[in-house]
Amino acid sequence: MIILALDTSCGACSAAVLRDSRLLSESYMNNKKTHSETIGPMVDFCLSCANTDITEVDLFACASGPGSFTGLRIGIGMIKAFAHASGKPAVGVNTLDALAMNVSGEGGTVCAVIDARRGEVYNAAYQNGKRITAYLAQPLDDVLSGLQGRPAVFVGDAASLHKEKILGADPLFRVAHEGIVMPRAGSVGMAAYALYQSGLIQNAYSLEPFYLRETQAERLRAADIGR
Repeated sequence: MIILALDTSCGACSAAVLRDSRLLSESYMNNKKTHSETIGPMVDFCLSCANTDITEVDLFACASGPGSFTGLRIGIGMIKAFAHASGKPAVGVNTLDALAMNVSGEGGTVCAVIDARRGEVYNAAYQNGKRITAYLAQPLDDVLSGLQGRPAVFVGDAASLHKEKILGADPLFRVAHEGIVMPRAGSVGMAAYALYQSGLIQNAYSLEPFYLRETQAERLRAADIGR
């Protein structure tokens, strides 16, 4: 099975092509360019490097959130378009689950944290590859206090952004190195293949973003209604 996977959920942007769970090619950018500019050429590059064509892709996958509202719409929109045009299945992978796969095999607890702004992080904790908490949006201090006293490795853009704070909160805390701390399309593809094998597939019409909390437009609308 050939899988095309995208991750446009955070500041970094990436695309990957896999054969089942084996990564064939991956392109990654974290250079402040807008994802709408870069993701198309990255897809072409990955397909070319994998010596395949878009018509040979069997499964389309993307990080479905939480993350940047605009970024998510870019990746999901492209995957929905590919799935619609080809009639092939699609899979949306939770961004936090994909992040945890970056450091799968680590001992102790893996904590995926994504900058949610407004003083909060999207987060979830994992052990032995299994999620052990709900998907949450809460202050980083609450996340750190909840993991106090146990070995934990942090991954995600918030882990990079708040590295000193995390390391200073507990000597048992670590932050994943820069090569794997950010979301990667390769991990999205691997998670998508596992979901597909479990029968959890979607299509161009059922694939939707997972925002975890309201968009700014929804918050403003609710505030207007409440006046």
